[in-house]
Amino acid sequence: MGSTSTTAVLFFCVALSMVVVGSAAHEKNLKFISMGALECSNVTETEAPGRKLFEAECPVKFQNNRGVNAVARSCRGVPSEKRCCGALKAFACPYSDLLNENDVNGCANDMFFEINVRGRLRPGLFSQICVEGPYGLQCTAQ
Repeated sequence: MGSTSTTAVLFFCVALSMVVVGSAAHEKNLKFISMGALECSNVTETEAPGRKLFEAECPVKFQNNRGVNAVARSCRGVPSEKRCCGALKAFACPYSDLLNENDVNGCANDMFFEINVRGRLRPGLFSQICVEGPYGLQCTAQ
């Protein structure tokens, strides 16, 4: 009798580990703009107080990027979630890895500052309307 229960426990552990590995592999392939990055849309200054001088600078210059204007135009007035967040996805998802490392490079702060200033958008707009789940704003596979 002991071997049957041992076999059942072993089978359960193997099955559970396969589910965990499978879901972890799925999450690794998931591209998103994190909640932390979206919360940088609350930034109202060019340099957030938490950034340190020794950190790397964002390699993307959002100041002269036409995509910033497209997002700003799409989100003016009473922003439609579909139009505004769709424009943000189209523009920002290629930079998702950089944006998600905001504490290192400040890219999310820089991008959202430019979008908010050019579009005269309210701080926090993107963290309020563009969240699609526990990870933040989901990007399609690039």
